[in-house]
Amino acid sequence: MRTVWSRTDSRYNGDSAMPSSLSVVVPTHSTREITLRCLASVLRSARDLEVIVVDDASTDGTAEALAEKFPQIRVLANPKRSGFSRTSNRGLTEARGDILLLLNSDTEISSRAVAAVRAAFDRKPRLGVAGARLIYPDGAPQWSGGREPTPMWLFGQASGLPALLGRIPGYRLIKPPGGTSGSKVDWVSGAAMAIRRDVWNEVGPLDEDYGFYCQDLHFCAAARDAGWRVEVVPSFEVIHHHGATITATAGSAAPYHPEFMWADLVRFAGWREGPEAARKAASALASGARLRLLARRLYGTFLGSLRPATWERDTRAFEAGLAVLKDLDL
Repeated sequence: MRTVWSRTDSRYNGDSAMPSSLSVVVPTHSTREITLRCLASVLRSARDLEVIVVDDASTDGTAEALAEKFPQIRVLANPKRSGFSRTSNRGLTEARGDILLLLNSDTEISSRAVAAVRAAFDRKPRLGVAGARLIYPDGAPQWSGGREPTPMWLFGQASGLPALLGRIPGYRLIKPPGGTSGSKVDWVSGAAMAIRRDVWNEVGPLDEDYGFYCQDLHFCAAARDAGWRVEVVPSFEVIHHHGATITATAGSAAPYHPEFMWADLVRFAGWREGPEAARKAASALASGARLRLLARRLYGTFLGSLRPATWERDTRAFEAGLAVLKDLDL
């Protein structure tokens, strides 16, 4: 029997507590300690929240630890690995709030984050998706949102050139990490993404064809196509331990996984603009990857025994990323 509730009526027909206006959904896989920190920050931020954690078949006792430490939250356990998109969709589908806040398990939200999200949606009726101002634990800014990827951007991502430029003193004063001004953007990071219920009903769920990345790009693009605004909310501040989850996966090169990311970026380009765009995206990424690998070979020879301990691991990850681009059926 379907449970019915009314926000204006304190009486509730069902066996659960009356849902809050904001639901927090946290997908996790074998990240017990950081998930515990994430949930502690969420519960400190507001009391009237529905909180759902979807444990994607963790092997480190995450679900048990959460149930013991935070009995007030709801823990859903996948019997076998389902992947990020399916795991997130399970929680988002179960959530009952008017605002759905999807959080990575490697995040910690500020004390005013929930209030900032609610205020932004109340103030702007056409705001469909709100992203956080993401920061590193030391307070340095992260990319929180931006424009849809272009071939030039894809080349830069695969080559690593923008990251090198960012190390030049003063460069980030000229070109700070984007998407933090509060103006409209094309996408916001799914690490901390708030969705209006009407938008979820209209364009959800998250596309489950992506391996690990680009669900946020896809969802935000679909929301904008439907006439909704996508913005970064500066006062919605979230610490993001960038890469804390994916770097535990074989094939990663901190703080991301080239094989998964590059394949998903090509998939997004194909969905957005068709097969020719997918081919151009793959070509731009492959060109960037080749340049990166060439630079690593030359620089690695120069460094010799001084190469970082992760040098070979990262090189193999970039090689695997390039290989998967060659194998795509485009």
